[in-house]
Amino acid sequence: MLPLLEVPEGPLVTADWLERHLEHPNVRVVDVRGRHPSSALPHAKLAEYEAEHIPGATFVDWERDFIDVSDPVPVQVASASEFAARAGELGIGDGDLVVTYDDYYGIFAARVAWAFRYYGAESRVLDGGWLTWREAGRPVTGGVVECVAARFTPHPRPRLRRTLSEVIEARERGAILVDARPRHLFLGEQGVTNTGHIPGARCLPYQELVDGATGLWAAPAAVARLARDAGIDPDRPPLELIATCGSGVSATVAMLALERIGVHCDGVYDGSFNEWGADRDRPVEYGAAA
Repeated sequence: MLPLLEVPEGPLVTADWLERHLEHPNVRVVDVRGRHPSSALPHAKLAEYEAEHIPGATFVDWERDFIDVSDPVPVQVASASEFAARAGELGIGDGDLVVTYDDYYGIFAARVAWAFRYYGAESRVLDGGWLTWREAGRPVTGGVVECVAARFTPHPRPRLRRTLSEVIEARERGAILVDARPRHLFLGEQGVTNTGHIPGARCLPYQELVDGATGLWAAPAAVARLARDAGIDPDRPPLELIATCGSGVSATVAMLALERIGVHCDGVYDGSFNEWGADRDRPVEYGAAA
């Protein structure tokens, strides 16, 4: 009989909790360390993983694993069959709890955790990520974990992933978008590629929701203040709220941060501004949200 796994509520787990449960047979730790796409270095930190990682962690390349590489829009989530196949190869099966971590504002960890949630699995993000884990002197190991193949059965939750047409329809019925890109990109400048925002979107940058120096997520009170400043009242949240960003990656940070203060985010616009801004006929706003 397997030992009881009591999973904390909310989207995060602490380092203390994870260290106590590293040996549990249903806990699957996933290392998603990576670099921003603007970096000239490899975007997935495979070499760093092979040097040191949390014991038992498998490595995920955030730009290739669980991604539909045939989609012209960058880093769209993989189909159910492709996702299930890769999860099984990594030893992640039905009934497992996936715990993700990275070392860059939690954006890659949150994205992979969201993807597993989208396909029906339980997932959490390690608060503090690799940075706080390593600096606290917690156990680490090197090499590559040999995975035992498992069976992962996808159970999609369609509302967690929004397509372009669904976002257009949602905006027409009054849905609010929350944009997790850096403020300077949200504010934008006419004529500057990939800047500005979808009309009516609110600005909630991922760098203000997670401490880049420690990997620790902002306290709920701080998130609530940032949400209010963005025009989202935690006491009277929008009836429908959709997270967006540049590529659907950092949007998941906004989604999980809002969840921590009791604000339900209905889903993530997977194509995000990469897709929206690719068509010059779609409207784009600049400056602060009205």
